[in-house]
Amino acid sequence: MGTDGATMWRPVLQWLEMSGDIKMRRAIGSHGTVHGVDGLQQRHDAAQTLPALFCDSAGCAAPLIFVPARPRPKTDPAYPAPMPGYFALDKGAAHVTGCRYNVAGHLAEVLDAAAASDPAFVQRLEDGRHELRLLALHQGLKRGGGALPEQQMRLLSTLLVLRAMCGNDALLADRVVLRLGKKKLAWDAFFHDPARYDEAWARLDAASNEVPMALLGTVRSHRSPPPGTGAGATYLNCAPKYQKTGVMDRREFYEVSVGHDDAAWLQRFPVGAEIVMFGLWRQGNSHTSTRPHPTDPRRSITNVTHKLALRPGSPGQLAVVA
Repeated sequence: MGTDGATMWRPVLQWLEMSGDIKMRRAIGSHGTVHGVDGLQQRHDAAQTLPALFCDSAGCAAPLIFVPARPRPKTDPAYPAPMPGYFALDKGAAHVTGCRYNVAGHLAEVLDAAAASDPAFVQRLEDGRHELRLLALHQGLKRGGGALPEQQMRLLSTLLVLRAMCGNDALLADRVVLRLGKKKLAWDAFFHDPARYDEAWARLDAASNEVPMALLGTVRSHRSPPPGTGAGATYLNCAPKYQKTGVMDRREFYEVSVGHDDAAWLQRFPVGAEIVMFGLWRQGNSHTSTRPHPTDPRRSITNVTHKLALRPGSPGQLAVVA
């Protein structure tokens, strides 16, 4: 993509990256009070009346509702973590044109600009959708050495952040077709949130060749080589998925880690940050450990840990969601 073409849509990407809070973590009350998710969750838990809420983006004021945190639905009983609270548009409401929370509108702007400037990477289809052609990125990943088309990587990173902000595949799957050479990729096979780490791990096991995938995670820790031991990779570790197995006293964990020799770069993603990670993942070695049951000496608990690992070659393969 030439320099002139890149400038056509780079401002849109920068605006998206800088706008923040597309996840609607704040709302404005009728008296101008700023309300956050945590505060309203506490009021909900205490059975207190919640205020009228409105979009806090300048010039919008679309009516919102607060959706409190709740248990994971029964469709995924193996993943017991609660779903966090959030703000949503009230029934029949819509964000005004230009509102920073209008994710669908921003997505359309990005795709239209990219299709005009780099049709080899993003092509507009006759049905109004856009096709994202990942082959060049895939080939760059397989060659290694960080030889990835920079502007294409930036666009994909922005789309992955938008996908993470949406919370599900619906919007992106409706607007964007993923193509890898002659094959199409389903969004649910390409993008995996923490509740589906086990599916990502199984996909790697079943793949006959390396396939690109994007994973969403929350940074839990960084681990660097001990001082004086010489050069070595630093690892960024994400909060794992834990699931019950249906077998008494047996548990499985799916751990995600990113390794790189540049410790300072990985540490720019702080503990608690939500990030998207794209690349050619590999299965690490699974290991099993056993320990005594904490209350019943006749029993023992077995933990099986499966690892998904990434060694990125380009900074654009990791991006902060918010």
